[in-house]
Amino acid sequence: MAKRKYAKLKALMYEKDVRQIDLEPIIGRKIAYISTRLNGKEPWNTQEMQAIGQLLEIPREQWLDYFIDQA
Repeated sequence: MAKRKYAKLKALMYEKDVRQIDLEPIIGRKIAYISTRLNGKEPWNTQEMQAIGQLLEIPREQWLDYFIDQA
């Protein structure tokens, strides 16, 4: 069975109607960079987790639940 990359993060983005393109100004990166991270090819850095966490109202103590890819 294939891994579902960042399923919890993607579900929260969907719930809050936040698209990948909406993250561009938040983290200061282009859509290709964001897509690479959401697909699990590269990890998120701390500044990105903080910015996205604030936007999506993810408490810091729950970051690992959202920013670590899970099966």
